[in-house]
Amino acid sequence: MNDVVRSLLALVGQGTGALLGIIFTTGVVTVVVTKLFDKSAKRDERVREGYAAATAALVAWGEFPFRVARRTSDAPEVLAALAARGHDAQEALACQRAWVVGESRPLAEVFAATVAALRPQVADATQGAWRRPVVGLGVDMVLSAGPALPTVQLDEAVDAWCLALTYRFGWRRIVCLVPGLLRRRLHRRGILRRHPSGHGVSTAGVELTA
Repeated sequence: MNDVVRSLLALVGQGTGALLGIIFTTGVVTVVVTKLFDKSAKRDERVREGYAAATAALVAWGEFPFRVARRTSDAPEVLAALAARGHDAQEALACQRAWVVGESRPLAEVFAATVAALRPQVADATQGAWRRPVVGLGVDMVLSAGPALPTVQLDEAVDAWCLALTYRFGWRRIVCLVPGLLRRRLHRRGILRRHPSGHGVSTAGVELTA
């Protein structure tokens, strides 16, 4: 009888150990999975913030000619502030473009091609803006009332850029895992086209299609 009792206790002990092992293993797996999801969510948030900053830099640079056109004075301090703003816009654009290159080569091609297309427009519009007289009245803030500025197709450029970003987030981001597939998709949608300077606009000496 004692042998039977000892055998039963041994089985119970083994069952308890196995059960505790399962509970422990499940707990560890749950913790690991939770941490992985948290890490992924934090990374996604950083990526979203990075692309938001890149878009903001693109808009600020494209809007610079209109800030010049709406200046209220040609006083040295006003001109110095505008010049500083222009330099800051150029610097932010270059920094954000470098960030996009490191995050996604195909999207970096879209960003670089967008900047390349807008650059002559922004340059022409900025030159025209400096030639306009300073704004003296509220009505003069309406730029269509004065000498016409060269067109800057900023809205169209931002729309195309935002459309390209839909392939970086949500369920479409699986396409982003294969750069070649994403590049073909962007071509089919008409977002990424052959640029006059060649496919894959170079950024700071880096061939984006490499």
